[in-house]
Amino acid sequence: MATKLQNPTKLFPMFITDKVAATRAFYVDKLGWTASYDTEAYLQVRSAEREGPEIAFMAPDAGPSPMPSFAGAGVVVSVPVDDADEHYASARERGLAPVSKPEVKPWGWRSYALRDPNGVILDFFHVAAAPAVAPS
Repeated sequence: MATKLQNPTKLFPMFITDKVAATRAFYVDKLGWTASYDTEAYLQVRSAEREGPEIAFMAPDAGPSPMPSFAGAGVVVSVPVDDADEHYASARERGLAPVSKPEVKPWGWRSYALRDPNGVILDFFHVAAAPAVAPS
């Protein structure tokens, strides 16, 4: 009898890109993330610090019909880390160029941002304070 396959139980956004190789180099080689799936036309990576989150990237012609590539703006993916300041220092040591320095946001996150080769902004954060305005 065949074993029933399990569906994933979490979201992972997928970006269509012609930069799969550059994306692999950024996430796996520079950030130190783990490739969950790694082919020439499809890459799925996850943060090495935690079991999630995951992000996927696919070449425009890898699906059943060609799809337009991500335009490179308007997406922020928040990534929890143990310490945003330490993560920021590590990113700089690895030769990455963050687009912002760590700071506490009004919602209580201390975070900084990196831009991946596709234009996706990664917001690395840890909870540092109570939010300035309580959620309703």
